[in-house]
Amino acid sequence: MSHDNNAITYHPIDDYVQSANTLFHFMKKPEYLKAILLHSALIPRYCIENIDYLGVSIKTHTFNEIAVLQKCFCDIPFHKLADTFPIQGTGMVYDSLNADERADLEKTNTHFAYYGEYAIAFSKHWGEQKKLQPIHYLNKGSDYTYGFSSLLKSTIEETDVSDSYAQDVINRLAFIKPLRGIMKREYIRSDSTVTIVEVIKNFHDECEWRFVPCDEAISSLSTTSVIANPSIIALCDEINKGIENDHNKGLWLQFSYDEIRYIIVPDNNARIEIINAINDLPDSCFSVIDNIPIQKLIMISKILVLSEIRKDW
Repeated sequence: MSHDNNAITYHPIDDYVQSANTLFHFMKKPEYLKAILLHSALIPRYCIENIDYLGVSIKTHTFNEIAVLQKCFCDIPFHKLADTFPIQGTGMVYDSLNADERADLEKTNTHFAYYGEYAIAFSKHWGEQKKLQPIHYLNKGSDYTYGFSSLLKSTIEETDVSDSYAQDVINRLAFIKPLRGIMKREYIRSDSTVTIVEVIKNFHDECEWRFVPCDEAISSLSTTSVIANPSIIALCDEINKGIENDHNKGLWLQFSYDEIRYIIVPDNNARIEIINAINDLPDSCFSVIDNIPIQKLIMISKILVLSEIRKDW
């Protein structure tokens, strides 16, 4: 990969060998995918991230979680996305499951179960151009993690460090994650009730890449990439609604329709729904006004149906 005046030139040798050359962003509801297509952008949201493994305490307050302004992708090879993996449940709800429910939970323990069966995918080359960054997974017991935790604590406590230095250290929280942690998964029990099961997850297996808006965009809109104040974290749902407003487009991850590699839906009914959504896109959504019907057909041709292609995996 060569660089000229900050532009990135792609060469075939830059292809990835042991991971996918595609970045997938999964979601659980069709309306999320429709909104992405309508805006031709993925809109970042403040998402809660657990940092209790860093053990950062200031006086009487322990920082167990932060909110990070982000959009997440994975580069798991396509044929592995539907692989099931052993489940390690925890907590009272999991303990209350009977043997059949636990077996069923493990049978459906796939990437889709946690992140949804709708997705939009782009080339990894596109992700590099958009400045996406692979996540740095931290081993809780490593010297590196201990050192970073100490650095973070001293940066917060010290009064003689510059604002730019302190912000740089805090911003690094946006791109780290523990090797393992607890995730919550919705599960329908045998009596048809819906419950939330806690699962111990190996996050490293997610192969996550993350988009965080650039410093210039964040500064111009008077926001921040990382929120640590608990009282502000509690307001994240309202803050996220505001990010969806057009005047915050500077924070969005924008794309052109021809950059889409795949659109993934769970079944044929969902395919019809997304086809209709694509056909209903107004002409104003297209940067090239020639042959808009053809552009829509090309987009429709990129739809993959999970219930069909699973049979060939």
